[in-house]
Amino acid sequence: MDNVDLTSKAEILSLFPFYAQEKARIFEETKKPLSKKIEIDLFDLKVPLQANEYLLKNTELQIEANKKAAIYGSNGTGKSTLFREMANGTLCEDFPTHMFVYHMEELEHIPGAMSVFETVLDAHPLRRVLVPLEEKLTKAVEADAANEALAANLKFIQMEMKSIDGYSAEDRIRASLRVLGFDEEGEKRNTNDLSGGLRMRCALAMAFFAAPDLLLLDEPTNHLDFPSVLWLENRMRGYKGSFLVVTHDRELLENCCNSVICFDNKTLRYFSCAFTEFEKKKALEDKKKFDEIEKFLKKYKNVDFSTPLGREKAEKQAWSSAYYARQVQLQGKFQFPKPELIEGQETLDEDVSLIDLKDVTFSYRPGDTPFIFKTPVSFDVRSNTRCGVMGPNGAGKSTILKLLTEKLTPTTGTVKTNKFTLAYFGQHSTAELNMELTPMEFMIEQFPEEKTGHLRTHLSKTGVANGRESTRMKSLNFSERSCVIFAKLTYVCPHLLIMDEPTNFLDLDSVDALISACNKYSGALLLVSHNRQFLKKCAKTYLSITPGKFDFFDDLKSAENATYSFISEMENGGDIDLKSAITSFADTNAGHGMKKEDEAEDDTPKTAANYTFGAAKNAANKKEKPAVKKWKVDDKVKAVYKPEKKFYPATIKKVHENGEKYTVDYTGFNETAIVAAKYVKAAKK
Repeated sequence: MDNVDLTSKAEILSLFPFYAQEKARIFEETKKPLSKKIEIDLFDLKVPLQANEYLLKNTELQIEANKKAAIYGSNGTGKSTLFREMANGTLCEDFPTHMFVYHMEELEHIPGAMSVFETVLDAHPLRRVLVPLEEKLTKAVEADAANEALAANLKFIQMEMKSIDGYSAEDRIRASLRVLGFDEEGEKRNTNDLSGGLRMRCALAMAFFAAPDLLLLDEPTNHLDFPSVLWLENRMRGYKGSFLVVTHDRELLENCCNSVICFDNKTLRYFSCAFTEFEKKKALEDKKKFDEIEKFLKKYKNVDFSTPLGREKAEKQAWSSAYYARQVQLQGKFQFPKPELIEGQETLDEDVSLIDLKDVTFSYRPGDTPFIFKTPVSFDVRSNTRCGVMGPNGAGKSTILKLLTEKLTPTTGTVKTNKFTLAYFGQHSTAELNMELTPMEFMIEQFPEEKTGHLRTHLSKTGVANGRESTRMKSLNFSERSCVIFAKLTYVCPHLLIMDEPTNFLDLDSVDALISACNKYSGALLLVSHNRQFLKKCAKTYLSITPGKFDFFDDLKSAENATYSFISEMENGGDIDLKSAITSFADTNAGHGMKKEDEAEDDTPKTAANYTFGAAKNAANKKEKPAVKKWKVDDKVKAVYKPEKKFYPATIKKVHENGEKYTVDYTGFNETAIVAAKYVKAAKK
């Protein structure tokens, strides 16, 4: 940049990211707004590093402007590869070069990583160029005010900054980070020091700050807690560009997507309908196709494979075999054998205690750090327990599991355990795998007395087959590694199965298969998951853990409302700011997470009960409300952005309750909110 001629617009443009250069070039040539629609008639997608193997063959890519689409396909069909090729601009020659495409995926540990705030700020490739250019041009104009070329280029750069809301960048980033649980200390932390959940939140903040023309969301709910998933839903619903999302969270797809792009037999198929309707259509279509192929195969049992009819038969036979194998695998995937009797148990139906936590308190360093469980908690895990565990990150979900499994020792209280077989699938279980081993070598190491044929068959049932069982772990994707762990856990039936976010990296069909397996599993189950469908279908009781609270409920809705009180307020139309509610339950590890030595200990638990919203707050306020001005749709105003409690420029988008509330769109923030009338005022002219 130091050697650039600042009087030359062409040289300045050469510093822009390629998509921005192309936008400027095409607009200069056509003088027309650029289309944000992607239309590619035919293209191929190869298996990485495999010259002659294809994931997609002779298929179309059709993405309309403002597309909100779910990407559906089993693991290994090419979803992540398609995302990477699109984001890198290497998919095919016909891919529009002026489109800003951003691939959101979990952050990895990298050398030279920056702070959370700097990482998010650096996510917008055009702003990275515009900021130093504006500084240089401003100084150049001050030194040579008569130079018209410099002045014109400065004006051009300033217009580009305004077009991407570049001047409000820092405020917007801090607003998002506060909602996602990063306080002033947290935003200064190096991204390499963050937990998986916080790295995912940082990645989401980067993606929505960059605000690309096409946002590619690759398993965005992994490692998130429930409030963060609600925040993600809110941002996806209000997103002004297009997005494609791959996720195992069915409710997210149902709530945010209005179309589906399906990987089907090495082609892409398009469905303009909600995800639930798509699943029904696809199941019926596949069953009908399977039945028709079976009739065809019976009719043409003996044909010459060198003829066109023979080649057609081979193709249909391959599809039918794959479909049948998939159905069989999903029925048998993750199945558990029958458990052995626990010592002292006469029948499997007899209910006995496995782990009994009694009056337990816990702090990692008593006297130096706050107590995770200050009020004594008790939990008797019995052989028929099927419990879903929920709560915001940092409240103690993983801690209670570690106390139960004696990975942690309570500060006070007792833990009494029976003799039983335990299986534990943690969020980071795959990280404990030896990356140099193959799945077969791993299983042989775990079960040295078993026949290799039995182990190979079991791996195949969990989806590790077709040569992947002999591939080193480092070459497998996260889903395949998860299946290796499940193969170990399900080879010998445990009496207690503990799963901490087990659906991360599994595809939707595999999640359904795991739900089915859990419902057939006859042992005790403890389940931590942000996946509401999984909790609803697999658990019978629910443990809500929030700072200062440890309560059991018989149904998921009651547990959710107790854990996150803003849910019922939101459903009842109360005057609630979702972002503020989520912030109340931010991960304590986002910032420093420790009290300073000179701070007084506050014994008041920071739980849902300590926050009042909407009707409860209004009922407590008996003062007569002053008259407020009535606003109309499209009025330019200033409205309070509650996470910061400051007024920001906004536009009225909808009037509620005869002017008691308004939906506002914050100018330049790509965010909307419902705001009470008293928090809206006239914009300065």
